[in-house]
Amino acid sequence: MKRCINIFLSAVLLLSLFSCSPAPQQPLSFAFLADTHIGTAIGADDLRNSVRDINRLENIEFVILAGDATEYDLAGELDTVKAIMNELKVPYHIIPGNHELKWSASGGEKFRKLFGDDKFHVQYKGFHFIAVNQGPLMRMGEGFIAREDLNWTKKQLAKIRPKNRPVFIVTHYPIDHTVTNSYDFLEIIKHYNVQAIIHGHGHGNRLNDYSDIRGIMGRSNLSRGGPGGYNIVSIERDSIFWRERRPQEKETLKPWVSIPLIKNVYTDSHLELKPDMSVNAEYPGIRESWSFDSEYAITAAAALSGNKVLFGNRSGKVYALSLDRGSVIWTFETGAPVFTQPEISGDRVYVSSTDSLLYCLDLESGKKIWSYRTNAAIVAHPRTHNGKVYFGAGDGMFRALDAESGKLIWDFGKISTYVESKPLIADGKVIFGAWDTYLYALNAENGRMEWRWRGSNTGLLYSPAVVHPVYANGKVFIVAPDRVMTAIDIGTGNTVWRSDLFKVRENIGISEDGSRVYAKNMWDIVCAVSTEGNEPETVWSTAANYGFEIDPSWPVEYGENVYFSTQFGYVFCLDAEDGGIEWKHRLGANLLNTPVLLNDAMIVTGMDGRIVKLTF
Repeated sequence: MKRCINIFLSAVLLLSLFSCSPAPQQPLSFAFLADTHIGTAIGADDLRNSVRDINRLENIEFVILAGDATEYDLAGELDTVKAIMNELKVPYHIIPGNHELKWSASGGEKFRKLFGDDKFHVQYKGFHFIAVNQGPLMRMGEGFIAREDLNWTKKQLAKIRPKNRPVFIVTHYPIDHTVTNSYDFLEIIKHYNVQAIIHGHGHGNRLNDYSDIRGIMGRSNLSRGGPGGYNIVSIERDSIFWRERRPQEKETLKPWVSIPLIKNVYTDSHLELKPDMSVNAEYPGIRESWSFDSEYAITAAAALSGNKVLFGNRSGKVYALSLDRGSVIWTFETGAPVFTQPEISGDRVYVSSTDSLLYCLDLESGKKIWSYRTNAAIVAHPRTHNGKVYFGAGDGMFRALDAESGKLIWDFGKISTYVESKPLIADGKVIFGAWDTYLYALNAENGRMEWRWRGSNTGLLYSPAVVHPVYANGKVFIVAPDRVMTAIDIGTGNTVWRSDLFKVRENIGISEDGSRVYAKNMWDIVCAVSTEGNEPETVWSTAANYGFEIDPSWPVEYGENVYFSTQFGYVFCLDAEDGGIEWKHRLGANLLNTPVLLNDAMIVTGMDGRIVKLTF
């Protein structure tokens, strides 16, 4: 009897051990593509070659395209990707990369409409493939996984039964320090049987380690500098093989990596990626008065009026919160994500949305007063002045509406692509940049073009399209991706001076008296430059040691200080007179938008969906 019991217990133990190990899987092969960059000279032809090649192969069950399918979400580039991928004889699954989500006339909405979503969860022969993008949404910055996509990933993983089934996570970025909230993502996925994170972005074949999760980077499909190609991934028995395939040569190379299927065991090695919050102990007088979690990415600053704080987020919702407590006063739902800052004028709020509408809302109740429809998504911020509301749109138009009625006063249609920035109104002109390399100055009354300006670097990516221009002493000041600060004569549009002394990019603020402009350097330095004279003159520069910085949020002077935020979750306060650091505070790891100031407090919104009131 005792022997029978021992045999029974041994069998139970063996069964238990077997159930905790990866179950034997059926062979599975798929094609992995990344970084096809349609819009470049060779992108479309290279992708066509790969699709034709895949269609000739046997045993390929599906295809993954892991981001940067295009150079930009402009013109018909995404349509071209869809038309080519639709020629595949097997299913395909696709996510966007930073190119589709940073340079996007639709705020990423065209991608979602064309392909059904910007993420996926599919299952083949017992293997789960869960994919999310890393943005950054409409912002220049390091990679960031939107709050709503973190929540979605968590829900998808929770559906897996049994929990130990093998999972592949598909991303565009590597999940390391280049994704600012990689810790949060790893803390979610590491509790499951993740075999590997498979991704693109680096344009080469490479095996990595992401805090004890294997990372496999696939090559770019482009033939730039060598043969075009992609990877064939085969799961055979207990191992995974990656083989580079070169369509032009009709050649599959030997495996460049082979790794065994595993039973993933949770480790806390990703703790080193957790944001270091110790700086907050150095300045204990700075505290969070309240915070509100909207659960969707916020990509623009809030707006203040009386006791109300207003903002929009990627859910398409506009919120009015109580300045005192952070409680919800009212909400209004647009039809698609909102990526812009509300504009408040009197008792009205003006909000643009990627549903192609500009809304006028009642400030007190949040009820719609009127809306104006354009021909495309709007990712540009509205500005009101003298009874008009000015804004650009994704249809290549810039418009002035009557702020009271919403009726069109004039439009300007000589822009070859979309507008993203908030216009400057000065000297009878409305001034804004676009993603066609130009800065425009229109007559504010009738929309006639007074001048347009272009920098010496004429590539689209150097466009002064994100910066909100500022004005003082007869000059318009801008910074652009060419890393140069420029002063332009407001009357003629001629360049007064250009300076690359400070490697600035897309963020510029101005002092309350107009005597100085402020900008964040891409590496650690904040500078103040005089607005007077015909040559650049540095007033001060401060080594703030915030690291690499390409967040387009700009410094704001308020009272005797200058305040700014960074892409790694820091807020700084400097002395406006000499640039000395007064204090700094960290809210987390996420990109923060331009702070909005009031007496002894500020309101800060972030890509993690939180809005915070800091008091000091």
